[in-house]
Amino acid sequence: MRLATTIAFAAAAAVSSCRAVDDPANTVWNAQKARAEKAMPTNAARVKALGAKGEVVWFAVPAMSDVMRLADTWPDDGRLGGTVRCVMAQDEWESCSFQLFSFADIDNVELKVEGVPLDADLRVVKLWFQCGNGWVSYFEDSGLKLVPELLLHDENLIRVELNGDAANYARVMKAGKETFVWISAPRGLDAGAFDPYDPGFVDAPQLLPVRLEKDAFKQFFLTFHAKKGQRPGVYRGKVLVKRNGASLAEIPLAVRVLPFELPLPGAYRDPDQKFIFSCMGAQPNYERLLACFGGDEARAKMCFRAWMQSLYDHSLFYAPHVTAENAWCVPMLREIGYPLDPLFGESFAPWFGLNFGGRLSYEQLMAHKDAAEKCSAFYRDLVGHGNILVGHGDEQGAAFVATHREFFPFYIERGIRIGCAGHLPLLVKGGYCYGFYPMAGEPDTAYDKARPWHEIDPELPVGFYASQHTGSENPQFTRRQHGLLGYLNGLTMVYNYAFETGSFNDRVNDLYKPMAIAYANGDGLMETLAYAGFREACDDIRYATALKLLCREADSDKGPGIAAKMEARRALHYLATLDPEKMDLNAVRLGMIERILRLREMLGK
Repeated sequence: MRLATTIAFAAAAAVSSCRAVDDPANTVWNAQKARAEKAMPTNAARVKALGAKGEVVWFAVPAMSDVMRLADTWPDDGRLGGTVRCVMAQDEWESCSFQLFSFADIDNVELKVEGVPLDADLRVVKLWFQCGNGWVSYFEDSGLKLVPELLLHDENLIRVELNGDAANYARVMKAGKETFVWISAPRGLDAGAFDPYDPGFVDAPQLLPVRLEKDAFKQFFLTFHAKKGQRPGVYRGKVLVKRNGASLAEIPLAVRVLPFELPLPGAYRDPDQKFIFSCMGAQPNYERLLACFGGDEARAKMCFRAWMQSLYDHSLFYAPHVTAENAWCVPMLREIGYPLDPLFGESFAPWFGLNFGGRLSYEQLMAHKDAAEKCSAFYRDLVGHGNILVGHGDEQGAAFVATHREFFPFYIERGIRIGCAGHLPLLVKGGYCYGFYPMAGEPDTAYDKARPWHEIDPELPVGFYASQHTGSENPQFTRRQHGLLGYLNGLTMVYNYAFETGSFNDRVNDLYKPMAIAYANGDGLMETLAYAGFREACDDIRYATALKLLCREADSDKGPGIAAKMEARRALHYLATLDPEKMDLNAVRLGMIERILRLREMLGK
């Protein structure tokens, strides 16, 4: 593949000059180019018609949105010259966003947050090529499509070729020189080994200067963190946009910190019941990291720590999966703040197969009993309790369940919960003995599937792992699917398949594209829009949990009176009448905050 006239591409804006011959293999990208050629000059006229002045203007836009923001996508949900705002609880991470629009090509544009006394992380939203199903699905599709996904400090870490052959390239520094590795090769074609753990492939620690393209929108993603005990109030500041010291724009910021911290997520029916928010495969495999780093234990553990800190900061509070092989990480996990109760672990149970039925022999049953004793002793010594979630099998049929349920009592009597992802046979043959259940189903149809499990055991975690799997780059879809959609439909767990961190090439598989939520490198995890959506999903449930707990307190016999009781019931009515599939999640978040503040005031908090 020839680099030819490769463009160091920041926001896909160079589409304005793309007149390359259409590639029949990339029909979606062809349509995107054709639309951009028409829309971008029109957008410039529309911006001027709104009274914009200067070379560069901005639109405040929602951080969480279903809009796939390309260089030519008009921000119908944006506000020209608007204040960029966000609201957060104490010890919460929350994002806001804006787009710059430039009337000229401008290099070396610097952006800096000023005046807000909170931890701030400003990134550029990188557009790059994904498969033709990008943004909408986890299925592989032919051809390429330009999609916003990566949140980078250095937009040139990934180079995107728009002229000639559409392609992505990863920049790797070797002996102080840039080399570029092709990372969008068609399936089955070896384009050279790309190692994301290469020490030459790392993002910058903070936002570097960017390039603005004429008549193009470019999105930025700004995340704040309010520390524990942060003084409540509205903090104002600005984002300074400069080139060579000269001001191009000053974008006003307003960040409100609320007077409370969020609880861990709880179930809708009973906010005291823990809502297990996790994802299959979220924790890194330490042995794999060690191999990637050539046996360098210090570097492997540093990456492991950064990875786990990132998961915690994105509200995956039940991500740890601790086994005998990685038990050394428990002090680290406690230091980060993970609750570790319940904890995903290993059963120590032998695997006897019998996928198509049969009987466990006495010797096999005794082997399982020994394994249960070993499992209980190991975790009670390690974390001080036996509330462990362990898996046995995957999508097993009725015969398998009927055979293996015989050894479950050894674990149940020790408080250990055995789970299995799958379909109806798990309920029919083992509903009374399973301890958690990731169902094969959609979160919007969860109620009927979750109901019988909760009637057997009200505290049993029930989640989903399909339809969709992860993989959509759309952050608002990710937020809805893993958040209030399942929560309001009776789920008590998020455990979708899967937390993938690559490949960087979206075309490597036959049926499914890589179901990436984030991307791994030697620093831990690279940020994406979907990863931010995952965090917002859990935080929506946390806000709902905070509201439910206040409602219970206000509606109790010890509450402050009838006014608070009625306010609590109005809040419960609000939650009960939400349409999980159609609700505006941004508006619902603010609606919950409004009711939380009102109840806190009535309760004298």
